[in-house]
Amino acid sequence: EAELKHGRVCMLAVVGYIVVDKGLRAPGAEKLVAATSSFTAHDAAVQSGHMWALLLACGLFEIVGAGAIASTLNGGERKPGEFALTGGFDRDAAKLERFKLAEIKHSRLAMMAFSGLVTQDALSHGATGFPYF
Repeated sequence: EAELKHGRVCMLAVVGYIVVDKGLRAPGAEKLVAATSSFTAHDAAVQSGHMWALLLACGLFEIVGAGAIASTLNGGERKPGEFALTGGFDRDAAKLERFKLAEIKHSRLAMMAFSGLVTQDALSHGATGFPYF
């Protein structure tokens, strides 16, 4: 369960880190300094108060997911990472298994990619920007 959750978050984080460095801002975040890079975005969002909205959204997702995780821990039939959002791919079991394997592979790659991306950006104190070399 934890590997899938962290992997999904990292897949979103890699995309989010890059699009912020390319200049895209979330609605309402345009008020932040236009020169904010991904490396400095966290501190700018905390200082301006925008981080509270993100904290609230993440908290709601955690609360909603807690019931499913509790069901799994109590012996339910739910498999880790499944939230009944199959997109119709559950009609073909072989295709669903292939997608699950692809998801875990992409999740692992995204965890490594995000770690490397942030480390590279931190070593240069945010000076390199996209493409980070």
